[in-house]
Amino acid sequence: MGLANTAAAGHTLPIPGRTIPERSTSTGVTPTECAVLGLLTFGEQSGYDLLRLAKQSVGFFWTPGRSQLYALLPKLVERGLARSRTVRQKRRPDKQLYSLTPAGEQALREGLDQPLGGAVNRNPFALKLFLGAHRDPQRVRSEIEARMRAAREHLRELELIEQGLDRQRHLFPYLSLLDGVEDAKAKIRFGKRALALLDELSGGP
Repeated sequence: MGLANTAAAGHTLPIPGRTIPERSTSTGVTPTECAVLGLLTFGEQSGYDLLRLAKQSVGFFWTPGRSQLYALLPKLVERGLARSRTVRQKRRPDKQLYSLTPAGEQALREGLDQPLGGAVNRNPFALKLFLGAHRDPQRVRSEIEARMRAAREHLRELELIEQGLDRQRHLFPYLSLLDGVEDAKAKIRFGKRALALLDELSGGP
């Protein structure tokens, strides 16, 4: 699978990872804008194409709303970070195709090099676990088991993607995929250990 085929073959470039907080960098480019500019590096695309590509790639850790994406694209054009052209269609409404400009590529590089300062890691699962003494133990157990099931399903999905990924041509997406794989494995390991401790200290499941 090559980058040249990504746009033509359904945009199946996997990039699993973590949630990025929405905060402008010193360059004035938000992480969401960086994500959109990054998706445009894979070629000229419509808003629909970008949504589909995001879902199959950065959607593992960044999920743009449809209205958010469509509102952002014209703003990137206004700022000179992207360009657009209208494609006439006979049986469908005309569509806009967007591509990255040199200024957009530069903004992307600068934005990605900025630290995500001030970010707060909000983890409801960890908070509920921390206060587990004030909850029904069975509900705590059920939530741990549900998290493990979700992690196993996610791991299977990532492993299927990994089988078809050209590591040499897509090194950095592959590294991001590995981050997702290890994160899922860590959740499974934690779940097993947590359940064992609950059994040990409570006298059984």
